Amino acid sequence: MSLALVLLLAVGTAAPAPLRLDAVRGQAAVEVDFELVAPLPAELADALAAGTEVRLTYPLRVKAKRKAWWDRKVWGGEVVTIAAFDPVTGRYRCETILDGIISASREVESPADAARWLMAPAPVRVELPENRRGAVLQIRVRAVFSSGTTWLVFPTQDATEWVEVTLAPDTDVAPSDS
Repeated sequence: MSLALVLLLAVGTAAPAPLRLDAVRGQAAVEVDFELVAPLPAELADALAAGTEVRLTYPLRVKAKRKAWWDRKVWGGEVVTIAAFDPVTGRYRCETILDGIISASREVESPADAARWLMAPAPVRVELPENRRGAVLQIRVRAVFSSGTTWLVFPTQDATEWVEVTLAPDTDVAPSDS
């Protein structure tokens, strides 16, 4: 089999990324924008249509690279999106929570609008420490649909694979190895 055919088969069978991830570097911060492009699991879509509260958790990690290896986290947090039906108003109450603090909320009319809220949270702004502003950055995110334990000991998660982007160093700031 020729190398071109093998490459064509590999590209044709590669699954698309479950998340779209974009990051824009500013002078002192990075703005991270992500969206779940894979469909919601059927259990979550059914629960949302039935009026049950649905949560999606997006763990977000930002790391800086030193000369030879990835450094410790520059920043790590969780974005949680919630949608729940309110029987009094007949609307869905939607919230976005960043590290335990509500950063956005609104009410929507339909389960489809609530699903869009769950799948596309607002962009997250990450302030960079001064000594990491000129470093190569790696940003990682994934969607966690549910967490639990097996046999009361082993943690389990129903989640997507990690999606990551690497940002080149900012040319205005000198890189630091410390």
